[in-house]
Amino acid sequence: MLARFRFPEEAARQTVDPAPAPLERLAARATFDELAGIMADLERRILPAVSTVAGQGPNETTYVPAVKVTSDRAVAILPGDLRLGAARGGTPPPIVLRDAVRELVVVQAPDTSPALPYATVGRPGPRYVAVVEATRGARAVRPVYVGRTDRFSDARWSDPLLRIAAVQQTISPGAAVFSLDGAFIGLATADGGSVTIVPATTLRDIAEAAPEAPATRADLPFDVQPLTPDLARAAQVKQGVMIRYVRGSKLPVASGDVVQSIDGTKVTSVGGYQMLAQSREPGAPVKLEIVRRGEPLLVTVTATEADAAESAGSSTGLGAVLREVFGAGAEVVTVEPGTAAHRAGLRQGDVIVALDGIVQPDDDAVLRLFRRAKPGDSLLLTLQRDGDHLVLAVEKR
Repeated sequence: MLARFRFPEEAARQTVDPAPAPLERLAARATFDELAGIMADLERRILPAVSTVAGQGPNETTYVPAVKVTSDRAVAILPGDLRLGAARGGTPPPIVLRDAVRELVVVQAPDTSPALPYATVGRPGPRYVAVVEATRGARAVRPVYVGRTDRFSDARWSDPLLRIAAVQQTISPGAAVFSLDGAFIGLATADGGSVTIVPATTLRDIAEAAPEAPATRADLPFDVQPLTPDLARAAQVKQGVMIRYVRGSKLPVASGDVVQSIDGTKVTSVGGYQMLAQSREPGAPVKLEIVRRGEPLLVTVTATEADAAESAGSSTGLGAVLREVFGAGAEVVTVEPGTAAHRAGLRQGDVIVALDGIVQPDDDAVLRLFRRAKPGDSLLLTLQRDGDHLVLAVEKR
């Protein structure tokens, strides 16, 4: 009142918004608390049936949830050009089925938790759903408001998919979607920018129909990457995948070679290559048609066990990609963050010139000794870095 008398012109211009009614604020708070309680209970019920798998590429690692849909199998959406790995140490789960066209992976799941119930999406919306996404360290559950869901057909899938409209927040490809009562709705997949869900019942049927996983999974002793137009011109080829790293020094292939077929079957993508490589038997000879700078070659390599091959560049092993430097030792090509190599202080360009008394060890010797070490053991590495020498201790955890 005093301000109105003292500054009448200001009082005439100012407007005051009415305060919200106390009951309205209490109702909003009650709604938020109720949703928070639902999400906390939901996490407790669904997360034991959701694990995290890692897709390892040449430059980065993608983490996605794998949802248990049968008593011993889980499903995940993972781009076909990524290698399946373990998210937080340990061994990657055995692959039962990998479908590169639909980017679907079926893996074996431990029989420690029951499979979740399935949701049948009938009404179009609106509603809240729970979205589970994975990171390197944890799985995150968040509510997302959905305005409408519609069914549509996709030639790649036998059953109709779900398209979500008027979604409140983005849902990343590979995320798992649940109803608020804990029923599994499906997995999100990329579809031209819109949010598309592969229904849980479809995923369950595929997982149940997949054949039993082999006792050991095979791989070929090298890593590949997509053939870009620039690489294709340089290699003088039109199709195939390019070898980016060879695990071993006495193989008939080299970085820069282009793999065009495996045992007579053409290779056109990284996903197709991985399906063919993993379907071989460990120890079996594999015939490859390759092109080396325009020259076609026919070579034979021996399939290896996938777990042993993957440990060379993943957090389950040393966590560094190495290559032999003849007459010097093993050079560090890349170091994966959070691994034993990273904790020890290894850097790109370091050359390991000695390892626990072994002089000039090659890359295979370094990785083999680290795999044989027991948790808690440390290896002493002598490095050559920037023209100087130093010793580092690499501990296996």
